[in-house]
Amino acid sequence: MSPFALESIIRRLIDSKREGEYWDFKVKHHENKADFLHDLICLANSLYQGNRYLIFGVDDPAKGANIIGLQPGESGRKSQANYIDFIRNQTFAGGYRPEIELINLVLDGKDIDVLVIFDNPFKPYLLTEDYLDKGRKIKAQYVYTRVGDSNTPQNQSAELFQVEKMWRQRLGLDMLPVERMKHLLGKPEEWFKDLGNKHYAYHENFPDYRIKFSEPKPFWEPYSYFFTNKKSFLGTATFKLNSTTLFELEYIYLDEMRLMVPGPNVDYVELPSRELRYYFYDASSAEGRFLLFLADGRPVLESRGTTSPFLVFKNGSDQQEFNEFLIANATLFEQAQPGWAAQHAVQAMQKEAKNTVINPLDIGKIAVVYKAWRQQASQG
Repeated sequence: MSPFALESIIRRLIDSKREGEYWDFKVKHHENKADFLHDLICLANSLYQGNRYLIFGVDDPAKGANIIGLQPGESGRKSQANYIDFIRNQTFAGGYRPEIELINLVLDGKDIDVLVIFDNPFKPYLLTEDYLDKGRKIKAQYVYTRVGDSNTPQNQSAELFQVEKMWRQRLGLDMLPVERMKHLLGKPEEWFKDLGNKHYAYHENFPDYRIKFSEPKPFWEPYSYFFTNKKSFLGTATFKLNSTTLFELEYIYLDEMRLMVPGPNVDYVELPSRELRYYFYDASSAEGRFLLFLADGRPVLESRGTTSPFLVFKNGSDQQEFNEFLIANATLFEQAQPGWAAQHAVQAMQKEAKNTVINPLDIGKIAVVYKAWRQQASQG
């Protein structure tokens, strides 16, 4: 999430002069790790559908919810790496952990930190072992949540009906059929499928949810020439609930029929000198879920040592941040050296007199910038 997009959200929450089911104010970062873990789990288990925010540097609403600010290096202030390491080391049931991002904002000339807790369908989050710090205990197998502006006390568990609602959200039982299909695609291990041999697939627990694959036909795009074998095929996947079509997506075979992925989307970016186009997937979209499904939960974009030139973004905000980075680092793009696959694609297309508005060298260079951007984000 970009700081620019987050700022308006946080200002609105501060201006409300209250706390709610998906946001909580703290004057500073927690001194007690158990208290932090409790706040984290409560927000992550909130029944609110959307991201949640732990906002550091703002005082209690009873005192006016004023922006107090944080000082560099002040006691207890932590980095994103600190939080991720701490969360990774906790004994969460099933290995499902809240996904977070720490973002610094400057509001009215004062630093605040916002811990964004992403709304992933893995509630309820709970521990399998007690966690104790300085007399404060988060209990194993207790389900904590947040209702209104109040957290479940550390010595209590959420009400049964609240836990039931969490499980309904996790299983997608409260979703409309289209959203539930997307949800189910994110769990490919629960499907019967024999890709390449069967022209259908169905969810083993909910067999009314099915996918029908059309017979693929030969086609080409610039990315076809990135692979050792340029032959590629295009088909349509129809996602159905019983006899009702929910939506359709294209699927493609690359490197003859060695790699099967959804048809990628195309975006463009205006640089000062020219317009660039690139292929991508949005992991939060139907195509992104379909990618997980086809790759058995581990997005694979390469075949026989060649990586396809498809960029993968968490969501639209993630992609917007990359586009802004690309525009701000036009020099990095111009100086980038495209890999062997991009150069091979250009030569092969020239040999066959193939013309396209998407230049393989450009998307190869954009891939280099994308990698630099991801590395910078991971270090930040």
